Amino acid sequence: MTTDTITSTRNSLIKDTDHLKQDAGQLVEDVKKHASAHVDAVKDSVNNTFESARNYVKERSFHFTAAALLIGFLIGTFRRK
Repeated sequence: MTTDTITSTRNSLIKDTDHLKQDAGQLVEDVKKHASAHVDAVKDSVNNTFESARNYVKERSFHFTAAALLIGFLIGTFRRK
């Protein structure tokens, strides 16, 4: 009788361990999918922001060129002193 109890307990533990492995595997897959979705969302956001900035610079290229020259002139003036 003792060996039957030990055997059934062992079999029960093996089944529970298999279920835990499956659950852990599913959890890892869910985390991967969730993280991947967040990474994709951030990539899209960064790409949209970069594209907006690029379009803004294209529309106002003269202003940005003038500002860059002014900043360069000011840096050169202060560094010379």
